[in-house]
Amino acid sequence: DGHPEDAPYDRVLATCAVRAVPYAWIEQTAPSGIVLAPWETPWLSHGLLRLTVEGDGTASGWFTPHPACMPLRAHRTDPRILRDVVRDEDQPEETTTGVSPCAVTGDNWNARFAIGLQTRDISHTWQHDPGIDGVTSRLWLTTTDATSRAAIDPDPENPEGPEDGERFTIHQHGPRRLWDEVTAALTWWHQAGSPGPERFGMTVQPDGTHHAWLDTPDRPVPRTG
Repeated sequence: DGHPEDAPYDRVLATCAVRAVPYAWIEQTAPSGIVLAPWETPWLSHGLLRLTVEGDGTASGWFTPHPACMPLRAHRTDPRILRDVVRDEDQPEETTTGVSPCAVTGDNWNARFAIGLQTRDISHTWQHDPGIDGVTSRLWLTTTDATSRAAIDPDPENPEGPEDGERFTIHQHGPRRLWDEVTAALTWWHQAGSPGPERFGMTVQPDGTHHAWLDTPDRPVPRTG
């Protein structure tokens, strides 16, 4: 809610990560003032967003890489979400993929940042020893509203990626195909030149909507779901 008693402010600085900048922070900042907040998506907590507030109530600015902070309490994903989304009676759709799960969850934080900006409401977790023959670990994807899920089984002999046409097994259930969305986000990032966070920006409107963009505000980042 900010602190309206002493507003407006020249600077509003957050020391917790947010998935969306509360509009009260922008509303309580004077025109030309700065709102600075660590950024977080369910996919990755990474980046710092610096917004400049305009006289019309909008705020716009750029990301920089690296900072990671504990999420704002209201923006955290419930760790029990897989308990709510996985049901024995479900019949997931089985397909295969040539994209390694490590390509979207590994050490390339630029890729993961871009995936998080595009998906925004998809989280992931690794399950070790899932009790499946030949599978030592499984990647789970789920929406934050627990309506869709996907499970990807990497090859235990080659966890870094497929070779010679090797395929990974995918099970997807719910109204959305989460693995398809995540790999589409990865493809877009590659096609855009594999940009880092410093090439991305964000505009927040007075109604609270957030619009991410690449290089210029007229080049919007695609959204999945």
